Amino acid sequence: MSSNYNKGKNKTVVQISILAVCFVMIAVMTIMFSSFFKKKSGKDYQNPTLVQRQLPADDATVAVFETNKGTFKAVLYEDKAPDACKYFKELVRDNYYNGTYVFSVEKDVYFLGGSKAKNGADTDDTDKRTYEKEINADLWPFKGALVSFGGKSNKFISSQVSGSRIMFVGTVDFTDEFKKELESASDNKEITEAFEQMGGVPNFTKQYTIFAQVYDGMDVYEKICGTQQTDSSDPAPSEEIVFEKVYLSTYAQHKNDAFFPDKADTSK
Repeated sequence: MSSNYNKGKNKTVVQISILAVCFVMIAVMTIMFSSFFKKKSGKDYQNPTLVQRQLPADDATVAVFETNKGTFKAVLYEDKAPDACKYFKELVRDNYYNGTYVFSVEKDVYFLGGSKAKNGADTDDTDKRTYEKEINADLWPFKGALVSFGGKSNKFISSQVSGSRIMFVGTVDFTDEFKKELESASDNKEITEAFEQMGGVPNFTKQYTIFAQVYDGMDVYEKICGTQQTDSSDPAPSEEIVFEKVYLSTYAQHKNDAFFPDKADTSK
């Protein structure tokens, strides 16, 4: 039993460590972002609807995350990532996320949460189902984006799948130099300006399933994302962060219109 647990723990730490190493190079890597636009030059990708900047309809589904550090709220995009949202809502309704942990942080850049174990390892209660990633041209890894975090479908084919753990996107440092690199990597000014205004991690573009956007309680969200790691060899947060309760509601019940640059009235 102890041996299996340690194997699971070690596997999780290795996976997270590999991910953390990738972030060391984020500030100087724009190749993936650039190649995405070169390969995906169709209308949908060149002229996306940036729904994360648009005012949601009153009946849009909202997930409320009550944590031991405060509360933040995210709107779900069920028409853009239907499988991810259906899966997430099912878990929330089953109270799956209540009492789960934030188990990894990369200060200010991201945090990983929704694990039954403090170290992110699988337990008997972990939902291990996975599904193929959903890529939508209208959803981008801006700060506050919720990403369904999984792994590879198998060791031979590098196909990303999604699972019950969640990556909460923070932001890289948008220095003047990085902004120039970003602008040179894409000919879509609207998207680069959105990243510069909202923050985010451009190198996550089209790599993972994005299904929601935090729009309220951003101060709490930033505080969690800004937590230090335990030490250089351990990606766990230096203090315990728990999702005490996660539940579903609607935007009408949890409005924060000031967050959205596009204030066009979408209420019905």
